[in-house]
This record gives sequence, structure tokens and C-alpha cells, in this order.
Amino acid sequence: MAETTIHRDPEWTHRLGFLVPSVNTVLERDLRLSLPTTVSAHVARMSITRDTPEQLAALADSVPEAARMLAHAAVDSIVFACTSGSLYHGLGYDAEITERITAASGRPASTTSTAVVAALRSLGLTRVVLVTPYEPWLDDLVGTFLGAHGIEVTATAGPALPDPLDTASVPPEGIAAAVVDPGAADGIFISCTAFRGLEAARILRERFGLPVVSSNEATCWEGLRLAGRAPDTFPLDGYAGLRR
Repeated sequence: MAETTIHRDPEWTHRLGFLVPSVNTVLERDLRLSLPTTVSAHVARMSITRDTPEQLAALADSVPEAARMLAHAAVDSIVFACTSGSLYHGLGYDAEITERITAASGRPASTTSTAVVAALRSLGLTRVVLVTPYEPWLDDLVGTFLGAHGIEVTATAGPALPDPLDTASVPPEGIAAAVVDPGAADGIFISCTAFRGLEAARILRERFGLPVVSSNEATCWEGLRLAGRAPDTFPLDGYAGLRR
């Protein structure tokens, strides 16, 4: 097969692809807030309407076809943009999803949960407060996944909202208010790409002077990093640092 020549506007340096849960109404807005003006975001949706075990377990079934569609847009990288969906089956599941994406698209790939671990490690964080919109059973899955990567969850906070449309309605100030005292934690992780954690992260950084990673900031960073557009250290100022 002849190699395809990709023509680009010189002011448009990268195209990033994201596989997004169909019910998610937050990530695309956060991509606009985070990405540099020379980088474009392109999404394909994966069917899910609620954070139930059945729907989370089936989410990755949408990956091959969605990844193939993104490859048509000549994206430089593809990230599976769902935290819980990319760790649902435990340690190593994120790598399996990544392999599916690359096999279907031929593009460098990753997942939100992979990106979160990389971001926390790049900041040297080993003890974090976990802020989520999840029900307790899903908080436990996230805590177990992080623990398997050597990151201890010292406390968990946030509403229990299995409907992502309810999750998206929680304002950043409400998310940040869930953390009253980080205690012995050396950082904070705000989970869920359908949660307005990107904006809450800024509030918490200013309030406690601690590093904060949100799922959507990590997802943006990972897409940029895979495309060679971001460094291997997650920016301390989060999305503001990604825009540069």
C-alpha cells in the first residue's frame, strides 16, 4: 500500500484523537480549555449511559470501530478517555485497551487511567486524596488500581452519582469543597472525565498548595505527550501549562 501524504496547515501542528463515552458532556469542553491553539481535538463516541458494572465492562467493545474512524482523520495519537472504563478489569486492562486501539488504527495510543498513573508518578506522588463522583464500589476499583501502581489512596471524597449527566452538573466549587483537609496526602487526584475536575483542580491547588491531577488534564497531557507535543512531566499548573 502506498504511503499517504498528510498535508497540514503550518499553523495547525497536531491532531489528537479521543475515544469518549457517549454520555460524556464535559471532556470536549475541557479539550478546548486545555489544548494549544495549534492542536486540534477529534472525538469518536463509545456507547454508555450510566456507570453500571455491565456498561463499564462492555465499554471497550466500541474501541476497534471508533479507533478506525479516528484514523481516517489522520490523528497523531488516540486516548481512550474514560477513567473507570479503562481500569474496570484491574491491573493491565488499560494496556489491553491500548493494544486494541493501535491494532485498529495504527496510531500511538493510551488510556486515561494509564495517563493518570504516569502523571502522578511524574510528580512523585505516592499518597493521594481521591475525589470522584462515583459510588463506593467504583471508588474501591480506582483505589485498588492505583494501589497496584504504588499509589496509596489516603481518603476518598465526593458525591455518589452513577448517572454521568448528574456528574457533569456538579460545579467546580462543589467538587473542590469535598476536600476539607488533605491530611498526610502529598497530592490530590480528581477522577472521571465526565466530572468538572479540571476547573476544580485549580481551586484545590490554590487552596492547599499541593499538586493536583484531574482525569481530563491527564488525558489531554497524554494525547499531547504521545504526539511529541508535551514533556514527560505533568505540569504543576495543570491545564494552564498544557496550553503553552
